[in-house]
Amino acid sequence: MTFTNKHRAARCRKVLASYKTADTLADCLIDLLADARHWCDKNGQDFANLDRQAYDHYVAELEEERGGRS
Repeated sequence: MTFTNKHRAARCRKVLASYKTADTLADCLIDLLADARHWCDKNGQDFANLDRQAYDHYVAELEEERGGRS
């Protein structure tokens, strides 16, 4: 299945809604990101490096949806 950015955002919303650590989805995202940093610490992963890779994926997905235009 090919995912659109709209689908990716909806998938993230579903995860955040099920995370249930706070009253708002924005606060749940903050908690998820903080917890991801703890997970990286415990598993020998470099959060900053993974975040840079995620950002690169995000930019590529934006470009793909725009048809490769800047």
